[in-house]
Amino acid sequence: MNKHLTMGIMALSAVSCFAQEQAAQGQAAHGQATNDRSGRFADAIAADSQAVRSDPNNATAWRARGLDYLAAAQYAGALADFTQAIKLQPADEQSYAARGKVQAALGKHTEAIEDYTIALNIRHNDEPVFVDRALSLVALGNLPSALKDLTAAIQFTSEDVRALRARAGVNDRLGWDGDAIVDYTGAIRRDPKDPLLYLSRGAVYARNRKYAESLRDLNQAIQLDPRNPAAFVARGNCLLSLRRFEEAVSDLKLARELSPGDTKIAALLANAQSDSTAAPGAKAAGFESRGRQLLEKCHFAEAIQQFTQALQLDPSLVAAYTGRGVAQFQLNQYIAAIADFDEAIRRDGACLDAYQNRSAARRAAGDPVGADEDAAKVRQLSANLRQP
Repeated sequence: MNKHLTMGIMALSAVSCFAQEQAAQGQAAHGQATNDRSGRFADAIAADSQAVRSDPNNATAWRARGLDYLAAAQYAGALADFTQAIKLQPADEQSYAARGKVQAALGKHTEAIEDYTIALNIRHNDEPVFVDRALSLVALGNLPSALKDLTAAIQFTSEDVRALRARAGVNDRLGWDGDAIVDYTGAIRRDPKDPLLYLSRGAVYARNRKYAESLRDLNQAIQLDPRNPAAFVARGNCLLSLRRFEEAVSDLKLARELSPGDTKIAALLANAQSDSTAAPGAKAAGFESRGRQLLEKCHFAEAIQQFTQALQLDPSLVAAYTGRGVAQFQLNQYIAAIADFDEAIRRDGACLDAYQNRSAARRAAGDPVGADEDAAKVRQLSANLRQP
């Protein structure tokens, strides 16, 4: 399978939860933007306008209308009203924070950060403003500063799922997987019905080869939102890592149905289908090769999994027995390791690698006599190899 394609699809599946918060930041304080939003807030804006006309020096009236303009996604009016409220009441933290939201909605994150910072200078423990400033910092690529703001927000109120969700996403982006999992878990505990939290945590687990945990999260994400193609892509990719081709192909077909124009999904599906139809011998060799790579990286449990799958496809593959035996030896599973070396020797009586490793395993298991016998066999085989 194409490594870069796989990584690209995993990037698609790893939906950053702070992106959800950034989208919310660009929406009104009172709900999602809809086509009839202006109409729904027309009466409120009319009443606010009457209040402004009655007392044009009332900063609260300007701010109230600005909030309704913001809720109606009428950003120009909101920006003007918050600016007027600030002129009338320069210490009005709420108007600075609200104007920051407007600037963020308009994509002016530098200006938004300036307003949020003034608001926080006026009121130092305003947790929602810390979160909003963090999201604008993320939009500008300043992840370390965003992380500081989100940590401050969580310190003020540790029960805020919004701050936890956003910090999990930032940790995810920074590659701090342990911290990301802790934050995703905390957010899930507070909001167990959010499929994006499970999807994101599942992607982090998969990135760390914790496939059982990943599948559990991805199954939950799909159960909560069966129309999200990214969840099926993520689960399909996880299944591909486990070489469970038929299940992976099924998930990727569902993802393609949900997002028919996505070329990355189509490419991954084609690769998965190609792998699933490969000859058993070629598949077994692929598993054995991946097992060796994992062995070199000291990922012993994962290596055992790959060698085992190779042997399920081709029980005569001596190299897979020796490789699995070495991985088991490294995990102090001496009896299992010796059994694999025994089988390798039974199938190839001249397997120098198997005798050499069995000698070490026997000695570690408390069988010095057997270890010495194998060491003698290694010397004999080595001598034979040196003979012309």
